[in-house]
Amino acid sequence: MPVGLNFGSAFSGQGINVSSTVSAILTNLQNIETPWKNQIAKLHSQDTVFSSLGTILSSLSTNLNTLSEPTGILAQKTGSSSNPNALTLTSASNKAVAGTHSINITSLATTSSGVLSKIADADDTLSGSIKIQVGDGDEHTITLKDSNNTLSGLASAINSAGIGVTASVLTDTTGSRLSIVSGNSGDVGVLKISSSIKDEDASGVTLGYQSSVEGANGAISVDGVALTVASNTVSGVIPGVTFQLLQPTATGSPVQVIIANYNTGVENAVEAMVTNYNSLLSAINEQEGYDSSGVAEPLFGSPTLTMLQQDILSGMSASNPNGYMDSLPDTSDTRLSGSITIRIGVEEAQTITLDSSQTTISDLADAINDADIGVNAAVVTRNHE
Repeated sequence: MPVGLNFGSAFSGQGINVSSTVSAILTNLQNIETPWKNQIAKLHSQDTVFSSLGTILSSLSTNLNTLSEPTGILAQKTGSSSNPNALTLTSASNKAVAGTHSINITSLATTSSGVLSKIADADDTLSGSIKIQVGDGDEHTITLKDSNNTLSGLASAINSAGIGVTASVLTDTTGSRLSIVSGNSGDVGVLKISSSIKDEDASGVTLGYQSSVEGANGAISVDGVALTVASNTVSGVIPGVTFQLLQPTATGSPVQVIIANYNTGVENAVEAMVTNYNSLLSAINEQEGYDSSGVAEPLFGSPTLTMLQQDILSGMSASNPNGYMDSLPDTSDTRLSGSITIRIGVEEAQTITLDSSQTTISDLADAINDADIGVNAAVVTRNHE
């Protein structure tokens, strides 16, 4: 836009009106700048809306993934114990199969431990060596030096040797003694220790080793099958389930362990998905009109909204392929063998072959899940009239 300069007449004596000229120039520049400002303001408004929609869409995407993942919430299990004083459930993974199991606890696994002879003063000077063997492992010899010739020095030397034991000094009103505890419970952690440690401040008396607890396996039965366990944290006995043994059960009073589908988690996941889906649709619909002042919303008439709606509907209606194998008779003597080949999309086909220890339909499901090829296999039992 041209800006005129008023010089007045040659003899008027008025000269150039600087103030009005500068004002006219500024007005002209502002007229050019205003559309740019308006456009930037609109872009900022649209960016704010897109950011808000993106946040909701991200939450919805997370919800959908949770419900569609082969190892997601739909495959998760939960468990309970009829006697939590004797047995507690630690975890039930997606490999667990819903059902009830009866568990008797005859004895708990114990951890081998023992002590050296007591001395009056923990700071007495010691000499000699101690030999330690854990289970069927190698025998290790710890020999005292001038730098570690006290009970605490001996404990540090044993712990630093990485033998698989923990040594500590126990002190009470009667004196101090070295305690050694195996790092493994059960038979595999049994300690075999011989000591030639001497207390030089007590006339060279030898500190012999005395066992406090003999390490031993625990004894349980699961669904009538007798088993031994090296640890009171038991996993793998029931596929996908880990439980903690706390005390023996009374004769004739087994613990009932119930493994069930994680329905509460599924309900919460679906509720969260519905909430985010409704929030997203509400936010999109709001952009298709005018605000309370009659001004069009930032994305009013934008084709992006239509594309977003189509993508959402497409995503919500998508389904995962699934199928099942021929049913088997409900009999415990059904034995399986052979292999199964699975291919997902254009990925390379994967073959799972059962070995001699995998003979049941549950073993096949576990083998498929262990292969980690992106599918979830489960055994479904139906009652037929």
